[in-house]
Amino acid sequence: MIKIDTPDLAAYVKSQRGGPLLTIIDEVRDLVFIKDTEGRFLYSNRAHLAHLGRTEADILGKNDFDLFPAHLAAAFYSAETHLFETQQPVIRMQESVDAQGQKFFATAIKILICDKHDNALGLIGSVHRIAIEDSHDMEQSKAHILSILRQQPGITHSQLKAFEATLPSVLAGSGEGRS
Repeated sequence: MIKIDTPDLAAYVKSQRGGPLLTIIDEVRDLVFIKDTEGRFLYSNRAHLAHLGRTEADILGKNDFDLFPAHLAAAFYSAETHLFETQQPVIRMQESVDAQGQKFFATAIKILICDKHDNALGLIGSVHRIAIEDSHDMEQSKAHILSILRQQPGITHSQLKAFEATLPSVLAGSGEGRS
């Protein structure tokens, strides 16, 4: 959980534009975004905007249902609802689609943003695209991700199990077992 000393996440994000933190996040190759508790985008880094094939003006105030196919938006919404209900970070592998309509798999980490009284204000998310050519690549990616997650402070055994539980459906969708 990230705590900020204001009750207005949108105003906070706006005040941080041009500052060192968002400037650095803009240069990160992973897709990074900030949303309010209604799932509306308040910030999107350059990589995320390029991924969506949109400008910042196109996405601010929009939600996943405005930008993604319904089945993907519903999955993203479900994970974020779980985050707000449990206040536990979301760590999962998920399917996504880029601006050209190309499907891919990614790891996603979503963390709650709260005010100083632990009231949820929104979330920050980071999505790392994984190039998957076959099931062998998927298994290598899974092992690599799990080893990184095990070393992260604050990651619980149940979060690791939840992440691992998302993998069978992803593996099934990657072509594993097909000839």
